[in-house]
Amino acid sequence: MVNEQTIDDLKKWFTTYVQTFASKDIAVRQNIQLKEEHTKLVCKEILHLGHQLELNAGELRLAELTALFHDIGRFEQYARYSTFVDGKSVNHAQLGVKILQEKDVLSQLDNSVRDLILRIIAYHNRAVLPAEENTTCLFFSRLLRDADKLDIWRVVTDYYRQINKKTNTALELGLPDTIGLSDAVVKDLLAGRIVDIKHLKNLNDLKLLQVGWVYDLNFTPSFQRLNEKGYLDMIRTVLPKTEGVEMIFTAVTSFLIRECAKKPSSAERLNDRSFVSDHCTP
Repeated sequence: MVNEQTIDDLKKWFTTYVQTFASKDIAVRQNIQLKEEHTKLVCKEILHLGHQLELNAGELRLAELTALFHDIGRFEQYARYSTFVDGKSVNHAQLGVKILQEKDVLSQLDNSVRDLILRIIAYHNRAVLPAEENTTCLFFSRLLRDADKLDIWRVVTDYYRQINKKTNTALELGLPDTIGLSDAVVKDLLAGRIVDIKHLKNLNDLKLLQVGWVYDLNFTPSFQRLNEKGYLDMIRTVLPKTEGVEMIFTAVTSFLIRECAKKPSSAERLNDRSFVSDHCTP
């Protein structure tokens, strides 16, 4: 069962696990700490969104566990490959599932809850969620993806706005900081869709890809949180002032305002609560 003691036990396991990656190497230490902090703040974001969506205590605990372990594969990924780019190393979501299974981390949970959490973690970095999944899994997967994006926006905007920036190639995905924008990236965003990562040629393209995540948010409170934090405006300040960028932000801002104004619909609620009621309450 997912109860408060289970949450506490698994948070302690997480902290102990992260400590095994302690290193004297500055880059390793910096990026391990970055992902540890990110995990903790995704937990906070998912609880914030969950409260806005009126989830009950059991549902909030389940959501928090998906956030706690969503990036567990990142630590070994960086330690082994010195990158967070899955295409140049390993799929961090799949690696995370493997680690949780091999270390039997979720052994105190019911098989059905364990399987659900592992599926949500496996899906969190996919371009598209599997349509054949059940509504409970899809709901919590979307919730995790929104919370994850919200904190990644915090991470990258903090980085972009540093006055005396120390370059972190892991955050820049190894892309060059050259001038200009790729036409394919601009085309994707003006069409109201997220950017294909294959189109990225430089750091400006990466920043625009991060702007385009707005089109992949799922819940009204997520849009409202993004608007409240002002992350898109922060990215805008570190992009070239071109006609293409102005057109993109006109479209993105209009989209964000419309989504913020919507009232949460029934589609945003967890309508089938039977699974959580049966497995996640004390």
